[in-house]
Amino acid sequence: MVETFTPAVCGSRLRQRLAIALFALAALVASAVLGATLGFFGSLVGTRPALIAAAALAFLAALREAGILRLPLPQSRRQVPERWQYELPLPLWSAGYGAGLGLGFLTFQPVATFWVACAAALALGKPAVAAGCFALYGAGRAFMAVWPRHREPSGPAAVERLVGRASFVPRANAIVLGLAVVLLAVAPAAGAAVTSLGRGFDPAAEGKTLARARMDSGTIKVLVAPPAPDPMDTVSPANAPALNGKYLAYQDDQGIKVIDWRNDTPVRELDGPYSQPALDYPLLAYIRDEGARERLVLVDISKPNLGEQAITSARSAADLGRPALRDGRLAWHRIGRGGSAIYVLNFATNDRRTIKRTNVWMEANPSVTSRRIVWVEHRPRGSYLRMKRFGSKHTKTLMHVSGRKTLLWTTALAGRTAYVTRWTPSTRKAVVLRVNF
Repeated sequence: MVETFTPAVCGSRLRQRLAIALFALAALVASAVLGATLGFFGSLVGTRPALIAAAALAFLAALREAGILRLPLPQSRRQVPERWQYELPLPLWSAGYGAGLGLGFLTFQPVATFWVACAAALALGKPAVAAGCFALYGAGRAFMAVWPRHREPSGPAAVERLVGRASFVPRANAIVLGLAVVLLAVAPAAGAAVTSLGRGFDPAAEGKTLARARMDSGTIKVLVAPPAPDPMDTVSPANAPALNGKYLAYQDDQGIKVIDWRNDTPVRELDGPYSQPALDYPLLAYIRDEGARERLVLVDISKPNLGEQAITSARSAADLGRPALRDGRLAWHRIGRGGSAIYVLNFATNDRRTIKRTNVWMEANPSVTSRRIVWVEHRPRGSYLRMKRFGSKHTKTLMHVSGRKTLLWTTALAGRTAYVTRWTPSTRKAVVLRVNF
């Protein structure tokens, strides 16, 4: 590229500057697109396995650069076509050269760093961030087209000067890759952002306040833990908490109760075969048991006459699970013999959408905010906590538990923090995990 971007080849110094600018822009765009693509596919895989693979690849690359291991690199040894500068207009061939080099796959790679960077972009699992990081690769390509000539008027002389100094590159590269191995190796623990909050199940979250159910001495209690220094509140017997500001809904032997949890003041009682409350005051959703069927119902508890609105129903052999209600959206699952699905109803538009449907494994226990939905997906190889932004087709994996001995179950969502129950059936031990994303 140094020998290509000269006034003689371009036609004038003005055209030379134009060619370099187009080359740099195309290299930046191409490398950013490559990074975004790798980040997108990485988010589908999950960061933990990709981080482990990237660390292993960086270790092998460091050994190769240090001369300890002979390892061929997958690459195209072709250079960008020289004939383009003679056959195509200057804007096309200069931008084409930049795009070809910015993608990396279409040209010769003398060191293994490019492939480690690709693996790291996959491991990052964030398209926008990976695009920004990978754009630096394109910037480096553009920089190398200009910098060697800052002290050499002759392109060939500049190239000869660089070749004479190239012997230190593998050693320096080995050191950098060794540092990458360390960073990637420790990244899974730091990047997962999963914290155990102790015993409990059926989490419900509002801001920094978390409610959960817990079994104590044979009795199920609901604990509400606000930020310090406010004291924790306990309601017993109670189950299946739903939290919205100062309001707490829970299930007991008589039906569903709604209280002001800060001072234990009753707000509304619904006696009957009701369970699994979801609260976005004054709206309350719950499951009504009708014997042969169960029905998902929505009411306004601020009105004397509740005026039940039936949302959906299922035969008793199926399961509508624990609904979620927040910011004008109601989410629920349906699990039956024909498969499972996650649904969301938008009250503002009356639009009912299927977020995920499958006939093979199980989708269950959604939670929503105004922007996102999380749920649990059970497959033969383990449980996955999935997340999706409304209006996006992209689904992200927040965490994964392998095998069938331990499962992920009920969820809660507040801002960019998800909560999920991790349950071990053999020991009947349940803990609540906090997942920051």
